[in-house]
Amino acid sequence: MSGAIKIESLKKRLKPDTSVLRSRKGKRPEAAVAIIIDPKRDGGSLLLIKRTEREGDPWSGQIAFPGGHKSSDDRTYLETAIREASEEVGIELIEHEGLGVLPLFYSRTRRVLVAPFVFQLRRDVIVRSNEEVAESFWISLDALSKIEATKCEVKVEDGKLTTNSYVFEGHVIWGLTFRIINMLLAKRGLGN
Repeated sequence: MSGAIKIESLKKRLKPDTSVLRSRKGKRPEAAVAIIIDPKRDGGSLLLIKRTEREGDPWSGQIAFPGGHKSSDDRTYLETAIREASEEVGIELIEHEGLGVLPLFYSRTRRVLVAPFVFQLRRDVIVRSNEEVAESFWISLDALSKIEATKCEVKVEDGKLTTNSYVFEGHVIWGLTFRIINMLLAKRGLGN
């Protein structure tokens, strides 16, 4: 199945971005991530980042989508996703196509409500990471759909955890990113 077919199939499963415009106003911490798809790269590829390792950051060193906490200046989750992608990877998503949003997720660490927005690039971009990003890489939707989940031991705030994950070129993809990818690709039975 080509990346183009997957993207068309994906569009049918997404909600319009207007479905989660407004904040839940203080109930829990809120965040948004940008799932950035380059349709020209390997038939369709996702941009992932490795977060910089920092003391006190519960997601330190993890593989993630560009994104972060909603600021008081962000009126909507969509604004958060666009702002965070600009800050972390230098991509101005306002210039690209917003495909929609996946259902809201709660992170297991600190119970943050996360809105995952999906964007498709309209033209080539150069990733320019800021200090929050140690590394960025693209992974094809085709490769992701073929990777089998495996159990890996990962570092968490209070020690180590053995959890479902994907391993790609030495990167362990687990937690919220693993769950969002499963939803994105409609993989069943792969909770984490």
